[in-house]
Order: sequence, then structure tokens, then C-alpha cells
Amino acid sequence: MKLSELVSADRVAAPLVARSLADAAWALVERLAAAGAVDDPEKLRQRVEEARGEDIVMLGDRAFLTHYRTDAVRDLEVAIGVAAEPIAREAGDAEWQQARIIVLLVAHPRQAARYLQVLGAFSRLLSQPDVVEAWLAAKTPADVASLPALGNIDIAPHLTVRDVMTLRPHTTRPETPLREAARDMVRSRVSGLPVVDGDGMLVGMLSERELMRHMLSSAAFLGGAAARPLNAAEQARRTVRDVMTRQVLCVSPDQPLAEVASVMSNKDVERVPVVREGCLVGFLTRGDIVRKLIGF
Repeated sequence: MKLSELVSADRVAAPLVARSLADAAWALVERLAAAGAVDDPEKLRQRVEEARGEDIVMLGDRAFLTHYRTDAVRDLEVAIGVAAEPIAREAGDAEWQQARIIVLLVAHPRQAARYLQVLGAFSRLLSQPDVVEAWLAAKTPADVASLPALGNIDIAPHLTVRDVMTLRPHTTRPETPLREAARDMVRSRVSGLPVVDGDGMLVGMLSERELMRHMLSSAAFLGGAAARPLNAAEQARRTVRDVMTRQVLCVSPDQPLAEVASVMSNKDVERVPVVREGCLVGFLTRGDIVRKLIGF
């Protein structure tokens, strides 16, 4: 399937008139509604207004990819807008992002796999400078929809966890002193370590959450109530086994990436170990998935 099959002139706004990214997204929702592609426009409007950070992918200064999963639509729908002037969005810490091209992708939850594939396809399309230049020069919706490059972009086949996961991830052992494991996390700039035994079997996870709980307990502030703080000798004896969580969400390297991404999002999980027959074979984070989708 080609990307051109998802883009039609009646779902394009060129020029797009909007003062903010939220206004732009809603203008494109109205295009979809006018084309009969939205079952419940009000529900979709409410979803857009939630303005979650994960709903937006910024492609440099080239384009915003806004994407939403909702049952306000029956299928996967695409709308595109090209504004005459850059549309700005505050990204936090007084930083602003701006672009003139906005792509709106809306999909029913059951379309999780296709949703990720199309998101990645638009990322590849808009990495091409000539495509960006052509759309910025477009005068009418037909100019945008008839771009020849749309017919050159294949929607990728299903990705699996194996295609994205990190091989040979940083790990720790249950008997490792907790201070040593914490230092390793800081030096390696990772927020979680799979815990494996001598045979490479996954036995737990050590994350910043477990470390925070330990530090609060040691400082006698856990739960807001006084508790006896650990002395230096007790802290030195603490190992990863004492603090790690044994309830770990694991995935298989052969699972569809879209399925795993949906589970991670629904359960608000940042990272998951990848195991085969109980043995750790990789590690997957939300960042890995995003980088794969946008081609980094």
C-alpha cells in the first residue's frame, strides 16, 4: 500500500488558517468530519484538546505530526494542512517549536499496527527536503494531494519487537550492592536495569522508582511517617535483591511492535525487558519506538 492511497484533496487545507497548533488540529478534524470520516466529532474534539505530549511528533522545523487513537472514527484517517505562516507551539522551558506543515493522523484503537506504520511513513516522506519544499509552495489542496512522492512511499510491513529492541542491554545481578548498581545507572544514563542471575534468566527490575522508595525509607520519610533510618552498615549491606521489583512486564522478541507499544502506553510503562524462555535477550523503551518511527 502506498501513502498516496490515504491522501485526498478533500482532506487537505491549503492554505491552512490557524493561530496555534490546537487550532490547526481542529481545522483538520473539521475537514475529516466534512468528508464523513468522523463518527463523533465532539468526542474527537475533546481528545484533541487533551493536548498530550505523546500526541505530537516534531520533525525539526519541517512539520508537526499530530496523531490520535480514538473510537470517534471507524478507520484510519489522514488530513494535511499547509499554513502561510509558521504555527508555533510551546515545548516547555521557554522553548518554542514551529512549522508550516501539519499532518493529522486519527485511528480507531483496533488499527494500532497500521497507525504506527503510517506514522512512520509520513516521517520518512517529510525527511525529504524536496517534498517539504513542494508542499510549502502548494497553492491548493490538489497541489498537496497530487505530490508524486506520495506514490513512492510504501507503508512498511508489520514491525516486531526484535526490529527495534536494544541488544545486550545494561544489566545488574541480584547480589550487586545497591550503591554500585545505582552508580552504574547514573554513569550509563539509564533509568532502569534488568536484574539477571548467573544463567542470564530475568529475575527482576531495578528502576529509579525502586531506588526512590529505598532512599525515602532510608531517610525515614516513607509515607510521610517517621521510621528508623538505616545506619551506614545497613545501607552498605543492601543489595539489588532487597529493592528490585519481581513483578515485571516482559515481552517476546516476536511480538508485533504495535501491540507492545499499545500495552506500554495503556499501562504507562516506560521500558520492558525482552525475554525468550525466561532468558533476557533485549530491552525495549518508549524512546526506542519513537526513534524507529521517525527514522533516527
